[in-house]
Amino acid sequence: LLGPFPVAVLCHAHPLFGGNMEEPVVMALVRALDSIRIASFRFNFRGVGNSQGTFSKWEEESNDLRSALNLLKDWPGINNKRLGLVGYSFGAQVILRGSRTFKKAQAMVLVSPPLSSFEHSSVAPSGPPKLFLVGESDRVVGAKSLQERVATFSPASSTEIIPSANHSLQGYEEEVGQRVAQFLGEAL
Repeated sequence: LLGPFPVAVLCHAHPLFGGNMEEPVVMALVRALDSIRIASFRFNFRGVGNSQGTFSKWEEESNDLRSALNLLKDWPGINNKRLGLVGYSFGAQVILRGSRTFKKAQAMVLVSPPLSSFEHSSVAPSGPPKLFLVGESDRVVGAKSLQERVATFSPASSTEIIPSANHSLQGYEEEVGQRVAQFLGEAL
């Protein structure tokens, strides 16, 4: 069976802290999405791996995500009308801060999004369904603070807390992948 398949664009964690498209959380997402026949598209932000350019804190990285979305527009076997955006930490920040320009997304998953990302975010509390995932022991985000923030969003948005996990989600990658796959399987 050759599709067309729904697709999830995966945005990795902070480049200055080792984030890249091969990191364990991203690879767990790829495996979980593949198991339910959702295509995944992952890429390195500028200046990571063999990607050209230099890190810009999020502004130019939004352009990187836009370029990925443009590339998928005519990709064979992909149904870009069934598109999900998934960001982990810094990747979630890029999605939140540039969400006004990512209107084609039918669902968003924001894993460990820095709370400061909401200050300059154009993400609407309504709109497509959103899943926010955070580790119970995440000291960067704060599970309770994230829950309070997401409580202002529409009922189509929810927060899930991964018991005992911290911001790196080390040891919980497969659980993150499964939760994201279940959400996107229903949303897309």
